[in-house]
Amino acid sequence: MELTVLLKQFGLHEKEAQVYLAALALGQGSMSELARKAGLKRPTTYLMVEQLQVAGLLSQTRVGKHLTYAPAHPHRLLELAHARLYHTEKTLPELVALYNLPPRKPKIQVYEGLAGVKSLYRELYAALSRRQEALWFSNIGALREYVPEALSEYKKILRELENPRIRELNFGDEEGKRWSQELKRLRGRHHFIRLLPTQFPFGHNDNLIFGNKLVIFSLGEEVFVVIIEDQEIVATYRALFEQAWLQGKES
Repeated sequence: MELTVLLKQFGLHEKEAQVYLAALALGQGSMSELARKAGLKRPTTYLMVEQLQVAGLLSQTRVGKHLTYAPAHPHRLLELAHARLYHTEKTLPELVALYNLPPRKPKIQVYEGLAGVKSLYRELYAALSRRQEALWFSNIGALREYVPEALSEYKKILRELENPRIRELNFGDEEGKRWSQELKRLRGRHHFIRLLPTQFPFGHNDNLIFGNKLVIFSLGEEVFVVIIEDQEIVATYRALFEQAWLQGKES
């Protein structure tokens, strides 16, 4: 690592480091010699020398009518580092007392189109592989109409995974019933489907809960996938799912 960069890590500014390195190389020198060796203008060197003297990294000696400057041993850098650490540790309790955590914000991602659907299914596949449970609120008819590819991707997951943990709570119209029949051969022993009454129609969306994520598929001429990652929000939707699950009819 370049010595100037290394000295900056000890808290020196770049030009201070240049002057200190020049002093180390010279052993002792005048202001003009330090400026020439460091490649800096004399007024700039003068300011850097003053700062290095305050830090105890340069000392001044008068020889006749002239002032010369000598560097402190590099061990002085360690002393300065220890001093900074000591003062930081001493001040830390007061800083911690002032520290306020930023407000908790849900992480929200939005994907668009079939690419977004496929990206989500890759996440779902990984979660099911880790034996996480997936919970669905689904309008199968809307999925067939707007993104039939999503149903194909889902079936592919079911074929590849062994006994994934899944519960589906689907709108109980003819499309929902047909879907239950389609999945009979693909469902493992931990995959359950229930149908909800049709008196309260679903909108054109699909909903999924897994891990700490709530996923909402907005279905229409354009398809959007919204992923909300937040433990408290997901806990609420899990509770709503469980309440609705009790009302569903096994299929």
